Amino acid sequence: MNHAFCLRAATIAGVLALPFAVPHAMAAEENVAPTINRNFKDPELDIDRYAESFSGESREVFTAREEVIAAIGLQPGQTVADIGAGTGIYTRLFAREVGAEGEVLAVDIAPDFLAYIDNWAEEEGFDQITTILGEDQSPNLPENSVDVIFSSDTYHHFEYPVTMVSEMHKALRDNGVMIIVDYERTPERAQHVRAPKQSVIAEVESAGFKFVVEEEISGFTENYFLRFEKN
Repeated sequence: MNHAFCLRAATIAGVLALPFAVPHAMAAEENVAPTINRNFKDPELDIDRYAESFSGESREVFTAREEVIAAIGLQPGQTVADIGAGTGIYTRLFAREVGAEGEVLAVDIAPDFLAYIDNWAEEEGFDQITTILGEDQSPNLPENSVDVIFSSDTYHHFEYPVTMVSEMHKALRDNGVMIIVDYERTPERAQHVRAPKQSVIAEVESAGFKFVVEEEISGFTENYFLRFEKN
């Protein structure tokens, strides 16, 4: 069993920079949502409450999870990173798809979520699952180590979206794929979901990805599924 571990990024002088050139200097990305992850960073995180809400029948990414898995098209032996893994709804499905020869890297900023996944993986004997403590500006994944990166209802929680996606770009192997599933920005969600879909696509492309397609998921009315490739 691979127990939870933290790949702590080395201390870097100054701030992380955006991946595009600025004359004579590099511009630091501002935090676009400073309070959005406050609950997940709470040391008194209520795991049971989140485990129940994440698996609610009113949540599309849960009820349509098998259709989402089919659309991703994982293969046995691949390495997949689940960014914002939460309580591991997709982590466990990824483990099934990549098999014993594959690897699933469950990344989250909440240590209690990672402990929850670790406990489940150990009980069920899924040795191919490894948990990684992410940070606000990095998923802390090794470079060129992952075939597929996946995030479900997580992009709108990125406090430094372009910086984070740039780090995800580094983690992907050549021709690697990134899948973003997130909420459509509607008037009802405008305060929680920062960016509309087209802005998400533009941000991800600015970090070095090529937008491939928006997959149709029949179970989605509130969410979208975007596929990108590493340029």
